[in-house]
Amino acid sequence: MCRKSTVILYFTVSNGYVKGENIFLLHFYEVLLHFTESRITHSRRKLMVMKKLINKTEDIVKELNAGLVKSHSDIIQLAAPDIIIRKKPKAKGKVWIVFGQGAGHEPGYNGMMGYGMHDVEVPGGIFACAGGDRIYEGIKIAWEGSGHHPVLLLIANHEGDVMNAGLALDLARDEGIDVESVLLYDDIASAPKGEEKKRRGMAGMTFSFKIAGAMAEEGKKREEIIKKVEEVTAGTRTIAVALKPCTIPTTGQPLFTLADDELLIGPGVHGEPGPEGPLKMMSANEVMDIVAHKVLTDGEFKNGDEVLVHINGSGSTTLMEMFILYNRLDEILTQKKIKPFKPLIGNYITTQEMAGFSLSLCRANSEVKRLWAATANTPYFKVMGGME
Repeated sequence: MCRKSTVILYFTVSNGYVKGENIFLLHFYEVLLHFTESRITHSRRKLMVMKKLINKTEDIVKELNAGLVKSHSDIIQLAAPDIIIRKKPKAKGKVWIVFGQGAGHEPGYNGMMGYGMHDVEVPGGIFACAGGDRIYEGIKIAWEGSGHHPVLLLIANHEGDVMNAGLALDLARDEGIDVESVLLYDDIASAPKGEEKKRRGMAGMTFSFKIAGAMAEEGKKREEIIKKVEEVTAGTRTIAVALKPCTIPTTGQPLFTLADDELLIGPGVHGEPGPEGPLKMMSANEVMDIVAHKVLTDGEFKNGDEVLVHINGSGSTTLMEMFILYNRLDEILTQKKIKPFKPLIGNYITTQEMAGFSLSLCRANSEVKRLWAATANTPYFKVMGGME
């Protein structure tokens, strides 16, 4: 239909018509059709251009998970074709932690599982949470691996994640599996103060993952872990900044549009809009002044507080930029007499090659600091352990 409509449009403009009995016109039609198809193909390629080293789009998730596991086979392994678990499991009797996350955020939490973190990862599609039936399979693997000990499911507060996790919990409980969950949220741009539990889960969830993993490794009871994770989540605030969108690998299309001289404050990890429209590009210090003020104000951080800090790159943001941003943040915290503890800086929860970053702060007491500093050995998040 595209071929026919394109040619008819051309002939209408040219005041020419093809008639079956005219051999010359039929030949001209064929030549024109070949030319038109070539132009359409070239135009489509130009519009859909995407420089990513992939094979078939339908194989992206399978191949990236296989490559992740093969390159870190001393830490993680495939328990099923599409579920990743720790290579060296916890001792039976300890709480196993399960999480499901969409692909496209690498390393993401797929790359942060192992000793001191979580035990079972159920990857979904590109920017899409795993289905409830697959999360249920992950819960079942944890249940059996722990020796039928209580299981904990961490849930990122996104609509699809919450829905699929709810289905998985129902399926697991119908099978007699002892599983509970805890909801993670931290994005201050997605819901107003006072409605924190409506906020999206962003890179600040890393604090909760680390604290939950450390406690589970120590053999703490699930109820204790849930209580501490809820405390950490309630004390965490995140806001993001975007400078440039990524290209969705399955479609070749940009996640959102943004002018070259603009930035966004408050977008979600999938390009969800924030409360403010685009702003004109500004310096690192100017950007940090804005986002630090928003986070500090919303979290009511004050003189004498200690905080965990995470500056998370969105994918293509350089360490140069992130260290410049942290330098300004440290000046702001010092001025307010707020003390940072063991900052985490780098591209961890990404959105492909999106340019930008997020700032996360978490209020930290001595116990939270101890757990944050506890040993962890995962493909992309390693902590040697100890407070120094």
